[in-house]
Amino acid sequence: MQDAAIARRVIPPHEIHFQCMVHLESETIIGYEALARFADGRSPQDHLTEAVHADQLVELELALLRSAVIAAEAIPPEYAVTLNASAETIDSPVLETLLPTGRLWGIELAETSRPESDDRLRRRTHDLGVLLLIDDAGSANATTEWVNVLHPDIVKMDRRLIQTACYDAAAHRELDLFLETARAIGATTVAEGVETEEHVQLARTAGIDYAQGWHFGRPAPYAA
Repeated sequence: MQDAAIARRVIPPHEIHFQCMVHLESETIIGYEALARFADGRSPQDHLTEAVHADQLVELELALLRSAVIAAEAIPPEYAVTLNASAETIDSPVLETLLPTGRLWGIELAETSRPESDDRLRRRTHDLGVLLLIDDAGSANATTEWVNVLHPDIVKMDRRLIQTACYDAAAHRELDLFLETARAIGATTVAEGVETEEHVQLARTAGIDYAQGWHFGRPAPYAA
């Protein structure tokens, strides 16, 4: 009853799309990111911002996570699935019963979250048995300091950084710094926003492990 009330109050109609992540050397699919798409055409960030202002962020994110878990049932279990959530939602006890066993799950920490002063969030995801990912590394809030504080399993390089580094030396130096920081803590790296062969070659030359972007597949409902 409580879940239904929350859904009626804060959850606009939506569906879940998935975008593949590939191993850069072999270009084989290793997993998918679950992405919410809303019926009103507005961006997920718009809805999340409204939820923050209404003090309903956790309720909205948990509902989207439930939808993503249900939609992911169509994906073979050998593929990892990553979900997006804020630090507040990761702390929710509801998460402990939300993710079924039998699949590798990852949680991509929203770049609007603030890093903790210790490794509490890292311990939390470890206790949940999921991977911790930093999303949009190189954007305004997802800094190298954040990588060092949180010690994520995976660092996803922001699409702007990947695309700009193709022609801008300063952006390439920034990318190299993030990659050096990620490798120093033993994190795997992902290039986001890979849309052209030039982006693929940049990521390969930089030694990035995995890639995600329109070059390999656009977000869409999963189809076997």
